[in-house]
Amino acid sequence: MVLGEKHGTNYLPCTFALSQKRKCQIGLHQNFLMEYPKEKILEISSSSLVSLGAKLSAMHLSKRTLKGITTVESVFQSSRIYSDGIKRIGPFPEYRFLPGRECKKLVKEAAKEMHSYQYELDGLTFYAPVHHISQFYDSLYLNALLEPENEEVKNKLLQENYTAFTDLATRSLNCQARSAAIFVGLVRAGLIDEVRDYFSYLKLFRTQENGKTIGSESYEHVQLLYKDRVKLFSPVIPRRFHKAEVEDYYAERCDVLTNCKETDNYLDLRCK
Repeated sequence: MVLGEKHGTNYLPCTFALSQKRKCQIGLHQNFLMEYPKEKILEISSSSLVSLGAKLSAMHLSKRTLKGITTVESVFQSSRIYSDGIKRIGPFPEYRFLPGRECKKLVKEAAKEMHSYQYELDGLTFYAPVHHISQFYDSLYLNALLEPENEEVKNKLLQENYTAFTDLATRSLNCQARSAAIFVGLVRAGLIDEVRDYFSYLKLFRTQENGKTIGSESYEHVQLLYKDRVKLFSPVIPRRFHKAEVEDYYAERCDVLTNCKETDNYLDLRCK
């Protein structure tokens, strides 16, 4: 998707970008709810139609470190270690307290054509095991929701009783929607305190300190194992809510929204 159009020497954001993302969100959610009408679904990204979804974004969610508070996204990106088989670079603590998008951009530029395989944060080392490739990201996200800075958003997430989550903005192997789903599942199972400690977290997901599995039943069913293919563990949802219906839905319910990422530009805030 083209996100901007050239105007002189500057690039102006296209006026349709945010609305188009939200229409995709509507289409996916309505099709899902037609198949699973008893579920309650939330998009977790800055493009969410609901303010809670934006607050739960890794770009906005606060995360404590030994040297101060930043965001989940900035901690994740600045903790990466890359290799090309010969050279190793990272982590990048000098970028840790930059905004998430800026931190991500600088890390990616420094690590062009290299492979991210390990993470280091506050004296702890995490790997990216194939059986749970988002293990470090999930740990950051789960622990962030247990920290006092995010008490309000955590309580609302649990009180609203959401049962399904999406993140249409990601092409990454790490997904904030999946991390939120894991959090809710662990809370309901009475196991959420296990993620606070490094060793109990690894044990909970049946992983050794070296990233290898414990036994033959390690955490699995992570659908995005490889960028070039997706392995499905459940049937594809049939498409019964079509484009015209999405347009009608958006026109009827979202006409109060603008195409800019503003602090009040969410349905639950504009419709009050």
